Amino acid sequence: MMHLLPKYKLPIFVLTLLILIVPSLAFSKNITAKVIKDTELDERISLFCSMYCVGNMKKGTLESITVKETKNDKCNVKGRAALRNRQVTSNITLYDRTIFVNSTGELDPESCELTVEDVKVENDFRNIVTNPLKSNTDVIGKVIVVPDCKSYL
Repeated sequence: MMHLLPKYKLPIFVLTLLILIVPSLAFSKNITAKVIKDTELDERISLFCSMYCVGNMKKGTLESITVKETKNDKCNVKGRAALRNRQVTSNITLYDRTIFVNSTGELDPESCELTVEDVKVENDFRNIVTNPLKSNTDVIGKVIVVPDCKSYL
């Protein structure tokens, strides 16, 4: 069978087989738009940025949230927020840096409890996000009840 497929098509064939055989392991479901529409998470990220980000054009947004079922009937949840720090004066951009906050957690679909497992901060040039997270050490391990969590699965 391998000799029937050109070399460049073999990886595509294998990937297609994997997706067909194990679809739940192959895909994450992007629930970003629904979370923004149904919850206050995007507004909270924006509020956090208004308090901690710098510049006259600062902006915090929810970039993505994905959910993926696991073998133990739980779901892995990954989120990413962008916190833009930008200062513009007389059409000159003095600085423009974006900090990314990546979080992972595990959702129990039966109880709708989401446990935060890890939070990582990227590109935090002045510890704008890292310092508040360090002072709030109870973030990792925190359990959040997600109302109507099954609607996101």
